Amino acid sequence: MDINLSFCAIFASFFNYGTNWNLILFIIIGCSVVSFTIFIERLMQLNRSEIDTNQFIISMRKTIKEGNLVEAIHVCEQTRGTIATIIKAGVLKHNRSKEQIESAMEMAGLIEIARLEKNAKILSLIAHVAPLIGLLGTVLGFIQAFAEMRLSGLVDISASRIGEAMEYALVTTAAGLVVAIPSVLAYNYIVSRIEGFVLEIQTSSVEIVELLLEREEEYT
Repeated sequence: MDINLSFCAIFASFFNYGTNWNLILFIIIGCSVVSFTIFIERLMQLNRSEIDTNQFIISMRKTIKEGNLVEAIHVCEQTRGTIATIIKAGVLKHNRSKEQIESAMEMAGLIEIARLEKNAKILSLIAHVAPLIGLLGTVLGFIQAFAEMRLSGLVDISASRIGEAMEYALVTTAAGLVVAIPSVLAYNYIVSRIEGFVLEIQTSSVEIVELLLEREEEYT
């Protein structure tokens, strides 16, 4: 029992709040940097993928009804958005069956959604892991405090050293939460934006498929 407690005290000393090698806080700070970087990168990607869907569909509706599919493809290529890429996949299959058109658009949609979701899961992972890392620091701080009390005895207890260990325990817990809370908010915001894209993709795809089928019926 004494050996185990001494080992824990030695292990906890490597994470002393006052040392330059404070690995717990260093890891938490690293998580915050990664979380912030991913959020900004995803936000920029979502903004680049977003277009004026209503205006785009109006333009596509006009060109498809006129039978100018080359112009429709050109409009998709010029727009360069997530929805435009998916619609282009369907227009390229305009002379195929409904199932083939929908399959092509579905495949393009899966690729585009995967591109939008890239690295977003890391935000969720950091949101779950950061509090646990902070809790580890709390446990180590308490181990260090109790080790000080045990090794010093009731008479020679150093209030400053015990206070330092307790402060370290609370700081790591707070740091973990400070990183986790914004990460949760960032992840849910990214997910909500992606869900909005999915809804726009579904509604736009249905309309484009119907327009393509109507156009084929007119020319057959």
